[in-house]
Amino acid sequence: MKRKGIPLWVGILIISVAIAGVVALLIADIAKNDWKIDTDLLMRPAIILAGLVLSLVKLITRTGGSNKVYEKAYAKEIGSAFSRPDTKKYKNKLLSALALYNQDNYTGALKILGELEKVCNTADDFCAVLLFKALCYTDGGSPEAAVAEYEKLLKYNEKHSQAWSNLGILQKKLGKNAESIKCYENAVKYDPTNAHAYNNLAQGYLADCEWAKVIEPALKALELKNNFYQADTALTVAYFALGNTEESKKHFEHGVANGANADNVMAVLDSIAKGVNPFGESPEVRDEVVRAIGFIKRDTAVPMVEVRLPAPDDGNKTRLGGAPVDRDVPLDSEGNRMFLLAAIWCSEVRGVPDFPEKGVLRFYISGNDYYGLDLDEPAAQKDFRVLYDEDEDKFDSTLRDDPELPDDFPIRHAFPVRLTPAMGSMLSSDYRFEAAVDSALKKAGFENGSDDLEDEESDLIYEENSYGGHRIGGYPCFMQDDPRDVGEDLRKYDTLLLQIVSHTMPDASGKEEDLIMFGDDGGCQFFIPRDKLRARDFSDVMYNWDCA
Repeated sequence: MKRKGIPLWVGILIISVAIAGVVALLIADIAKNDWKIDTDLLMRPAIILAGLVLSLVKLITRTGGSNKVYEKAYAKEIGSAFSRPDTKKYKNKLLSALALYNQDNYTGALKILGELEKVCNTADDFCAVLLFKALCYTDGGSPEAAVAEYEKLLKYNEKHSQAWSNLGILQKKLGKNAESIKCYENAVKYDPTNAHAYNNLAQGYLADCEWAKVIEPALKALELKNNFYQADTALTVAYFALGNTEESKKHFEHGVANGANADNVMAVLDSIAKGVNPFGESPEVRDEVVRAIGFIKRDTAVPMVEVRLPAPDDGNKTRLGGAPVDRDVPLDSEGNRMFLLAAIWCSEVRGVPDFPEKGVLRFYISGNDYYGLDLDEPAAQKDFRVLYDEDEDKFDSTLRDDPELPDDFPIRHAFPVRLTPAMGSMLSSDYRFEAAVDSALKKAGFENGSDDLEDEESDLIYEENSYGGHRIGGYPCFMQDDPRDVGEDLRKYDTLLLQIVSHTMPDASGKEEDLIMFGDDGGCQFFIPRDKLRARDFSDVMYNWDCA
């Protein structure tokens, strides 16, 4: 819901540093001039300094100018609130509250919104103020208070689709699934173009295992938003439960291609096949725990790229597996040729910090029993090799299988992939996770951190931060322990280059086929020190793989 923008304090800091820099340069110039004041010497720095000081004053005292950003960003939510000439001052107050909301200052925003509620005259006035009060309470971790604000809002405008949809999400979070479904039904009734409301309605029916009712709203969500993988997932599960394996497979493949986690979906299908309800009751947890989970996701989030398959061969050159892309294939410690695990055309990767903007990064491993891993020396590139070259035209981009693959090689075919920029938060198997949890809990109000948690609350935190998937950058997900926790000398490998995990899909007959398999449903990671990545030095890389 929040709109991105540079926080006020960042702007003030930048201009203050610039002022300090100009003053320092001016003093240095005067010193070079034997401390004699020269008018010509002072003229240009003085003009620059005056401009920076004026900018700083304007930034600190800004009102209407910066508010225009929020007026445009939240135009739909504001609507016609305080649009009369005599209410302009209230419109500016509303925009000031939105700026505070956007900077996570919920207390300050609620204070202004509370004052504005007293001067509202029209239904639009009330709807805008109450909507943002509800959002402040939601993001601030007070769902019951948010529900009360939405209920007030709907008395002024019963047809407010966004309010119905948001209220449904809150009711579901509070364990009131029947009430949430009614809210979603109203949301789509009053706005038939609200794809998110249709998806939420489908998810509500899914949670109640009302498989037949899932179909219509989920299909409508996909009609409005074709890449809505959550709706595809709902259809995958519902059709599977109804015995329509053909439709289930179709939506599974479409959903995974657009971002669904194949392993999670398969786990749900497996539960249904065993007659187990995959959507059982969630344990009751305190609001502070929910807030702490949010802090973990927000404070540890870093850019990454999700590597998705199956994907259409649409011209992208990056692939997992297949024939070597190098003219000279690297040899392992026994003098045998290595096999391609992945080849990344770096120009196709977007948004990963310090990752090369161009070039081809290749990952080769030995075909031996250990997939090229040396447990004693995981960074010794004897039986694995990470190679990089800036010239992308030097390499064979033809997508083809390797006919010489050993029978038990982890990746059986050449797979084209879809690279999707994303944000990823720290995962529970990372050796730094406990410290991150403790910090988040204290920020959420638990004085003793993890020691204040109930067992089911601790379990929930770990479950919420456990997900697999192929990725470039981000955080690793280990099947066992983080090897960097055991050896402190390995902690310099602080940056994940690539993670590939086991990946299965049902074939035409419904039987699971192993597309990728490391041991017993495991995965592999390649790490590099951040400074070596910046220097494009891939000679110092740590390789790891483990399995369940």
